[in-house]
Amino acid sequence: MKLERPVRGHPPKSEPGETRARGAHFPGFDGLRAIAALTVLGVHTSFVSGFTIHDPAWGRYTSRLEIGVAVFFVISGFLLYRPFALAHFSGQAPPRALTFWVRRLKRIIPAYWLAFVIGVYVLRSDSGGASWKGPLIYLGFAQIYWPNYILHGLSQAWSLCVEMTFYLMVPLYAAALARRARTLIGQLRAELIGVAVLTAISFAWRIPLLPIAYREGQRHQEGMAQVMVNWLPGYIDQFALGMLLAVISAYLVRSEQRPAWLWHPALPWVSWAVAAGAFVAVSRIGLSPIPLVASPTGPSLAREALYGLFGLALVVPAVFGEQDRSFIRRTLRWRPLALVGVVSYGVYLWHESWIHMYLTWTGDTLFHIPWWHLTILALLLSVAAATLSYVLVERPVLRSGRRRPSGTGVARGSGSVTTATATATTTATATAGAGAGAAAPGLTRRGADAGRLLTRLIGART
Repeated sequence: MKLERPVRGHPPKSEPGETRARGAHFPGFDGLRAIAALTVLGVHTSFVSGFTIHDPAWGRYTSRLEIGVAVFFVISGFLLYRPFALAHFSGQAPPRALTFWVRRLKRIIPAYWLAFVIGVYVLRSDSGGASWKGPLIYLGFAQIYWPNYILHGLSQAWSLCVEMTFYLMVPLYAAALARRARTLIGQLRAELIGVAVLTAISFAWRIPLLPIAYREGQRHQEGMAQVMVNWLPGYIDQFALGMLLAVISAYLVRSEQRPAWLWHPALPWVSWAVAAGAFVAVSRIGLSPIPLVASPTGPSLAREALYGLFGLALVVPAVFGEQDRSFIRRTLRWRPLALVGVVSYGVYLWHESWIHMYLTWTGDTLFHIPWWHLTILALLLSVAAATLSYVLVERPVLRSGRRRPSGTGVARGSGSVTTATATATTTATATAGAGAGAAAPGLTRRGADAGRLLTRLIGART
């Protein structure tokens, strides 16, 4: 087919292959969310227990389990930008900005506010709510803009603040790229340039701030540079990697191409081998095993790049290729892992409060705690709290006000799939904020089944 076909104007009739691709779902993403949430939980339990500090051989690796945040950011970049990329390449209307923002707020705010109120005021996991200003800052997703607030409240919610600014940016960025009519190749070129610019912005933001932040850290100062590196420009490169996958995926749908190398049976193994290599490399570049200790500019930039590479390589097999083939993809779809993935946003929100409660209940001394005891208890309690939050708060809020569009569907074999339907399918799987990252977990079709199973397990009606 001709690749120089205009992407603006009246779109061509959908072909069967295009229909299947647009209606595609991504069943491995709940597994990815679970992996990301579990690594973040792991970095916190290994540090609090003392395992990271007392066992340097393994501590260099457990201290880098914070890498799960990058996975959340890559997931968000892919799932949230893909509907816009599809619209750009098809010449159809993109998702409405207001609708996009409202859904993101519904996905993030209720669960976070609930976890904050119970964690801070009931479980007393932090004193961040003592002053009148604290709750306004924390509940308003502004803690990353205040040096003396960023690590209080629900400290892991700093990534939600980053996610919220990314949500604000996505429709505006997409609108800027859609202002001109372009050919298919021209639009691809514009999208790739945009991703490159976002990545350059991230490193241009970090390079002058990191030396200042390092000096502030050495002096034990709570300076602005240390919080500014955690603003959206400092992490936009990781979102951009997810957006890159969205662009490639959308382009392949529109051009009806299926590159053999992206569908090769070896892709999942090669991709995850790259992810493993990135993880080992970042664990051995001399970064401090103690969380939040600033590092010199060189290692910090290397960490950012390797975290992004890890997230990208981990996600690739869940985007391209036959999703019902390969051991890796089947692992991502494994029911227990998918169940954790469905509620991974809650796991991310609740796990630090339960770590605090473990210390309160047992009276154990910080850094002298059996790691597995702490990890297993924090995991079980976090999954339980996250499940209740999902069934009683998150899912009802997301379902409220939702109307099923007439004449559309996402089932295989449907005659046509509009952009709105493709958007709904993608948004249903979209994550948004689980965690230090935290891309909030949504539902894939397999995730929807897992959600129903979760509901049955706790005796609620679906």
